[in-house]
Amino acid sequence: MKKKKGFIIVWDTLVDGWEAVVDEKNNPTIFSTREEAMKEIFDDALSMLSNRTPEELEEYNEGITPEMVQEMDRISDSGDVKAMEKFLNDNPNANDNNEFIVPAEEYIHNRKTIFTGTK
Repeated sequence: MKKKKGFIIVWDTLVDGWEAVVDEKNNPTIFSTREEAMKEIFDDALSMLSNRTPEELEEYNEGITPEMVQEMDRISDSGDVKAMEKFLNDNPNANDNNEFIVPAEEYIHNRKTIFTGTK
């Protein structure tokens, strides 16, 4: 079996585990570079946040202000992927879908982690 190359945008759900955007054959979307995937995550977050009122931002994205969304817009326009990643790392509530990037060869559809605690 040939290993997949590239990067996949993933989100983790309590019920289904790891999920990703898939095509009509149920194959996950693979980005050629990590930077491409980061731009997609940032653009998705910006799209969702820019369509929210200040009240909705306060309710759904604690700590995210309209001014921060404007800053995201400037960062997006600059195309600076490092600034995009730094912004999302510094402001995790801006990553509305809690998406993250994994190398394609590490992606396991419906992967779940179970924490059992310690004795």
